[in-house]
Amino acid sequence: MNDSAEKSNKICGRMCIEITGCLGSPLSVGSGEQGETDADVILSAWGAPFIPGSAIAGSLRAYSKKLGLGRESDQLFGAPDDVDPGSESDRQSRIFCYDTFLEKVKMSIRDGVKLEEKKTPRHKSKYEMQIIERGAKFRMRLEIIERKACMAENKDIQKVWNTEQTWIRRWAQGFAAGELRIGAKSNRGFGKLEIEEVRVKKFNMEVKDEYLAWLDWHWDHEHAFEQAEFIDFKMNEEETKNFRAEHVLEVPLRIPNTLLVRTYSETFGKAEDVPDYGQLTVSGKGEQAVIPGSSFAGAFRSHIAKIVNGIAHLHSWEEAQKRLEPFFGTWTEEKKRDEKLVSSRVIFEEVLVNGGHSLPITRNSIDRFTGGTIKGALFEEVPWAGGTALLRIRWKKDKDKESNIYGNISDPSSKVICGMLLWSIKDLQAGILSIGGETAVGRGIFCRPDEKDSDILLDGNALDEKTTQEYMQMAASWCKGGEYAAGE
Repeated sequence: MNDSAEKSNKICGRMCIEITGCLGSPLSVGSGEQGETDADVILSAWGAPFIPGSAIAGSLRAYSKKLGLGRESDQLFGAPDDVDPGSESDRQSRIFCYDTFLEKVKMSIRDGVKLEEKKTPRHKSKYEMQIIERGAKFRMRLEIIERKACMAENKDIQKVWNTEQTWIRRWAQGFAAGELRIGAKSNRGFGKLEIEEVRVKKFNMEVKDEYLAWLDWHWDHEHAFEQAEFIDFKMNEEETKNFRAEHVLEVPLRIPNTLLVRTYSETFGKAEDVPDYGQLTVSGKGEQAVIPGSSFAGAFRSHIAKIVNGIAHLHSWEEAQKRLEPFFGTWTEEKKRDEKLVSSRVIFEEVLVNGGHSLPITRNSIDRFTGGTIKGALFEEVPWAGGTALLRIRWKKDKDKESNIYGNISDPSSKVICGMLLWSIKDLQAGILSIGGETAVGRGIFCRPDEKDSDILLDGNALDEKTTQEYMQMAASWCKGGEYAAGE
């Protein structure tokens, strides 16, 4: 072999990965267009929605860095942002993420509005966004290239492949655990994928028969993955301790009365008429009420701000909101030039309500002076009555401060976040904090379910009263001093 062949850094192997599953929550991958809504879903030339490969690559790289795999991530995805072009650290990505097309797609429109302290809408803050509803099927395709330079230290390509498969397994685990999400509003429950199967097909390009097999191979061939390896992505106990990038609180809830998170864009079946508005629902295994993560996020943040304002004796509710920005993200976009917008460290998953039923109601507005009905003010609504739900709240770990003790928290800032969330959770289960609309007439009130199912779980373990009090006290100490004054 001559010198030019040695310097060519030729391809030694290819690993083709197919991940199949369905959307576990709505997906919003914007096109930048505003033809139908303020944020339309990206479509192909023939009108089919898809997930761009760039969105997948960005999510995989960001998650890999959350797991503390920065250097290894750069070697796989290419040079980091601060590398000078042409330097020794500058390299091309070795992973190809293909566009992922979706099947059995149902498109819909979600609307929202930003609320002020007293649940009044902020001026010009109403928006609509186009989404792909949960349940759509997908087949994600990735390809990893092995080159000569990657094998300088290890001549055995099988050992290199074993290392790459560890990455693939961690990504699949991230998808399955709900930590690895794709698209917009992922901090509010969107972009969650449910994984069904992960298959890997390998080609050693230095073996003639495998090279020729690759030339005839295609993703869509009937027997393309006939001799493929299946990757088991279920986490064992040790992996659960070491590789989780987020803490998660699981809160069981029950709806004793009615719930109304309004939607104006869906048609509700009530005889031949269409009501003025009704509870947001999704169809799958029957009709189910759904509570967006943004509804919980807004209610929790507002409630926590009031508590922080009371404990810290701040001048205003807005000042309390700014104090919460390191945890819950930037409250307003009116920032100074030298200030950066901060994303939320806390993630609220979208919640499906199990059980219950729609309850059509006809109401009329009442004149407060006469006590009689107002002419032309008759309206119809369809709230949701009864049912149970499981609220999942996540927050990102600080890998530099967190230990690997699963079910326990070592980072003081994580304890503060957990404590503040527990303030709202306790009030939510007590019926003090309500969610959604028409809370003034008793809607949106939750309570604890039966005693046997009422435990709050932290990272899969029941949260005892002693730990609960410790974290809530830690949050109160932070409010008073602005630092982690307790338990540090």
